Amino acid sequence: MQERLPISRQVVRIAIGMFVVAYGTNVSTPFLVLYKDRLDLSASQTMAIFVVYVVGILASLVLGGALSDRFGRRPIVLPMMALSGIASVGMIFGRDEFIALLVSRLLLGAASGAVLGVGAAWLLELFGPGNEHRAALTTTLVSFAGFGGGGPVSALFYWLFPAPLILPFVLHVVAVVGAILVVWPVGETHRAKPGHRMRPSFGVPVAARRAFLLVILPAVIWMFAFPSMGFALFPVLISDSVEGGEVAIAAAAGAITAWGGLGAKPIVGRLGGRVALPIGMACGTLGYVVGTIAFLSNRWPLVLVAAPLLGVASGVITMSCLALAGGMATNEQRGSLTSTVYLLGYPGMTMPLIVTSIGSALTTSTALVMVTIVAAAATVFVFFAGTRSGALAVGDTAG
Repeated sequence: MQERLPISRQVVRIAIGMFVVAYGTNVSTPFLVLYKDRLDLSASQTMAIFVVYVVGILASLVLGGALSDRFGRRPIVLPMMALSGIASVGMIFGRDEFIALLVSRLLLGAASGAVLGVGAAWLLELFGPGNEHRAALTTTLVSFAGFGGGGPVSALFYWLFPAPLILPFVLHVVAVVGAILVVWPVGETHRAKPGHRMRPSFGVPVAARRAFLLVILPAVIWMFAFPSMGFALFPVLISDSVEGGEVAIAAAAGAITAWGGLGAKPIVGRLGGRVALPIGMACGTLGYVVGTIAFLSNRWPLVLVAAPLLGVASGVITMSCLALAGGMATNEQRGSLTSTVYLLGYPGMTMPLIVTSIGSALTTSTALVMVTIVAAAATVFVFFAGTRSGALAVGDTAG
């Protein structure tokens, strides 16, 4: 009976599941300033709460794609959706314990990496060959809408209801249960292969390796390096200049950053992934510049100016890389390759921790200037690599 569901309905169901898991990733983000004060944490410890889930993400992306190519999409996505809800329960118990917060965020990362990576492959297969652009667009819009939803809802709970470090996570748990029921009827698109040797794989076809290494790789590593600064670091850095409005500014910055990613649709849709990539990189670099000026001048409104630039950058990079990679992949490698895109992108979530670590050794201003210069250099490289003849001979389906 699962196979008889219309494709469009199955796509909507998978999209709902991905949205709910993406939503859960940022339920706690506006509360970083509260955790910092409540637990008397340093700036680096505060950023660690945000970035530790990258470890979980990387582990699930390394194994999740290969496991889904071996066992199918459903056996990976459904249990990991449940893990997302369990992680939110852990966040409730971790509100007074730093280690518990770290463990819960780690579990949340494992769930998010698997659901978003394997879910992207599931959507690609539901849309069918030749629709890589539509699948990448759906994945990007759903993910970024979810990323942007957690912060504002948490801020509303903070303003209107008691127990703000409890109730928003309860809401996410309820949403996860509902989403699992919604996704359950969706049919499997990649049947289990008992004789298939299961091993971690990047899934990059030999014929596409040059295009992947020259264009996708140097761009995708910034996929979350840009927005993580808007979600976490810039609001924390300027929090002392915002009297009584720290949670509001953090929620607004996170939401604007995430929803800025929705601006990728007209850019990539009109220009194609190859042309759009350096534009996305340039937007992110400009966002770094504006955020750095906000910190140096102690003007918090500039953080809200940097946020949409960082969000657009992330959305363009995500959509372009997923579309280009989707055109490269075979059916046997799709789960691995889409997971690889996220595998290479998610370490960028550690950028706030990198900046605070460099800042503790030098100064925060120096660290911000350094990463901005590196981002600018990467933008120039991606531009020239993409314009080289034949650089994207394989897989430029977004164009």
